[in-house]
Amino acid sequence: MPLSVVTEKVHINAKAVIQETTKYSDKTTFRWRDRSLPENLEIKAQQLYQKATQQFQNAEYEAALETLQQVLDIRKQQGDRDSGTELYRFNISSTLYSIATVYKQLQEYQQALEYYQQALEIRQQLGDQDRTSVPLRERIAATLHNIGTVYHHLSRYPEALVSLNQALVIRRQLEDSAAVGRTLNEIAVVYDTQSRYLKALEFYQEALEIAQQEKDNASIRAILSNMGLVYSQLGQYEKAIDFYGQVLETNPPTKGIILNNIGAVYRRLKEFPKALKFYQEALQIHQENQDRFAIATTLDNIGVIYREQGKYSLALESHQQALEIREKLGDREGKAATLHNIGIVYRESGSYAEALQFLTHALIIDRQLGNRDGERITLGNIGKLLAKERPELAIIFYKQSVNVTEDIRQDLKVLPVEQQESYVESVAEIYRSLADLLLQQKRVMEAYQILDLLKVQEIFEYIRSLESDKYKSTEVPLLEMEKKLWKKYNQFIDTVGQNRDKNPDILSAELVDIQSLIDSPEVTNIVLELKKNASSQKLNVEILASLQSELKNHKQENTVVLYPLLLEDRIELILVSPNSPPLHRTVLVKQEEFKQALLEFRLGLTSTRKVGNKNRSDYRAMKAGLKFYNWLIKPIESHLKNSGAKTIIYAPDGQLRYIPLGALYDGEKWLVERFKINNITAASLIKFIPREEINPQILAGALTEGNYKFIVAERKFDFDKLPFAGVEVEKLAEIFPETKKLLGNAFTKEAMESNMGSYNIVHFATHSAFVSGHPEESFILFGDGNLTNLREVKDWNLKGVELVVLSACQTGLGKELGNGAEILGFGYQMQVAGAAASLATLWQVDDQGTSEFMNYFYAALKNGVSKVEAVQKAQISMINSEFNHPYYWAPFILIGNGF
Repeated sequence: MPLSVVTEKVHINAKAVIQETTKYSDKTTFRWRDRSLPENLEIKAQQLYQKATQQFQNAEYEAALETLQQVLDIRKQQGDRDSGTELYRFNISSTLYSIATVYKQLQEYQQALEYYQQALEIRQQLGDQDRTSVPLRERIAATLHNIGTVYHHLSRYPEALVSLNQALVIRRQLEDSAAVGRTLNEIAVVYDTQSRYLKALEFYQEALEIAQQEKDNASIRAILSNMGLVYSQLGQYEKAIDFYGQVLETNPPTKGIILNNIGAVYRRLKEFPKALKFYQEALQIHQENQDRFAIATTLDNIGVIYREQGKYSLALESHQQALEIREKLGDREGKAATLHNIGIVYRESGSYAEALQFLTHALIIDRQLGNRDGERITLGNIGKLLAKERPELAIIFYKQSVNVTEDIRQDLKVLPVEQQESYVESVAEIYRSLADLLLQQKRVMEAYQILDLLKVQEIFEYIRSLESDKYKSTEVPLLEMEKKLWKKYNQFIDTVGQNRDKNPDILSAELVDIQSLIDSPEVTNIVLELKKNASSQKLNVEILASLQSELKNHKQENTVVLYPLLLEDRIELILVSPNSPPLHRTVLVKQEEFKQALLEFRLGLTSTRKVGNKNRSDYRAMKAGLKFYNWLIKPIESHLKNSGAKTIIYAPDGQLRYIPLGALYDGEKWLVERFKINNITAASLIKFIPREEINPQILAGALTEGNYKFIVAERKFDFDKLPFAGVEVEKLAEIFPETKKLLGNAFTKEAMESNMGSYNIVHFATHSAFVSGHPEESFILFGDGNLTNLREVKDWNLKGVELVVLSACQTGLGKELGNGAEILGFGYQMQVAGAAASLATLWQVDDQGTSEFMNYFYAALKNGVSKVEAVQKAQISMINSEFNHPYYWAPFILIGNGF
């Protein structure tokens, strides 16, 4: 991965000071007692305070801390005889606040938090005594604001929002517009960091309006820059460029950075000439300002553009200039990134020995610096370099890249926006490439494990977080011979690194020997051993045994697991059954053919033409369904038959998520007529333990009135009421009389959320959409017109809920289909909130047809069958009814534990 442009959110703060200037006296609204330190000590305290202020302004932060501690010691000398006075306590709080501010400036956030909290406690106690003191309330608000920013830096986002909102309430009451704007921006920054982009934009917009009213140009520039970054993250690049352009109109001091960010947007759009133009303009400004760090970064970005254009000599020239600057600056982290970029240029231009040299050089520095993100990127790129000629070696590097990624992800949990571009870009591709190589080497169970981790990574990239109690990092084990080679490689780079420390000039010459290591007889013998025996190693047996053990819990279901992998030129299939060795089949399908077939299948399935009997069902859906059957099921058909399979646990890959497996057609029957089908997000995120038979207690909401028009992420939606939604819920209540019904205006977000914890089935008869892009763009519509987006779903209380039903979903919206991550993310978010399974639709179904399906589904549940069997029975009933076209029955998919 190339070095990325550094993008950064801007915090709006009042000028950093440690000495608060408002003077308190008996004339203020706060009533101070006339007590103070002896005059000599008071004078000394004030002198020391002035000294600390000057030290702070001179960036002598450690010295300022020492001086402020002396002030605090003097103030506390008063404590025994005067600790109850307001003035004493106020002075103590001011000193504590000042110490906290210095710690914050030093980025020692835990210490800053402790001192701010001590100051806040005193100020709130004083405030309880006199609630009318405006200056004191201003100080309480300022302290709460700063505590919020510190919590943000500590990644304690919920606590940050609590403190900031408390500050906001006070500042609004005091009608301090400038302070309100700062706090609004800070709240937006927290939401931005959490990737809650629409919420962030809401607060940024209000902060912007205030800054414009106040004619605060610095704040206006900062907020516009932040909004540009949000729109860039949302993929709304034209809007991002527009906001960056508004910043440029003000001729900001950060003009070079803004130009860099615009260049990054055009690079994402693959409009390389435009990207190059903005990078070069940024470079000129950085050169005028003699900002050597920025010059080196921009030169690297220019080199990346040249590489993308296939202009390798120009790319190398630009990167070499950056490298020279970084060497002079002693910027080792930047140097590693530049060496990495040079290695990629050599790889893309076919100079593999040089590429290996520079990438290894980058890896050595990353390890010495403890730069785990740089390490995982470099390991992956070395894997890609070796994949064609040395696949056995490439697998080792890919595995180690995945292992570092898993460790980083476990630490991150929620990914800050600043790290998203550097972390997320192409991460899933490493997992996919590793699975591809493992399958080429017939190492099936290792590939299965990687495919499962790939699903988890895709969720992380879409949601930008993983709940720590739902997912634990997984180490991909090395085979014994792989361990041997990895140890030898590590010994080599450790030696080179040590030699470099002794003599920096020796590194380039000695790194040439990395090729000698790769070509050595010992490494050659390890590779031969891996080719011969890798597919039968013990760890494959262990992975298989663990999965088969879970499948054996379903004796009556005869359950198998099907994992497909979509690649450029083929589909790889892995089938695992409880009592047989895993099955691996390869189906040659070009990506262009697959995409065309997918389009035809979706068109055939979503045709709304009614038919009177099964034989007249749409030929287009059957024809396309047969093609996918031949790709996904025919190669494993005999194994399914021999194993007596009745249920398929299905983990679709990529765009396969947009078509229901049950709608595949074998020439005589739809697949759902032969198998129950249970979709999953990832096997590692769910246990296939059969659930106890449930006594359905249902909370059901329905959109029965109104028309709602709204825009989400520039996409217009126009939804009418669902006439049959009320009928659907009323019939549901006939089957289960204790159902709680929320219809029309009673079907609100608040009413549903407050009741969820008391029911084990939550049913939404309303419009919803899973939109490719970002979780904020996927939503559920309530009866009063309010929306809940997909990111907010995880905060629902669904503990004890067996099933969440969304009976009128849409997916695949937009000009082009994505990779289906929005469907994967929906299932995961419901699972995080506590639900065992969810039932959704892949397209918006006929209102009456949906009502009929739900009648069949809930009638089957009434008879005590599992969720997955109830779905199958309902779909078969639809096939044998007037609603036999797959448009009506096929879109319903069950995600999670349906047993």
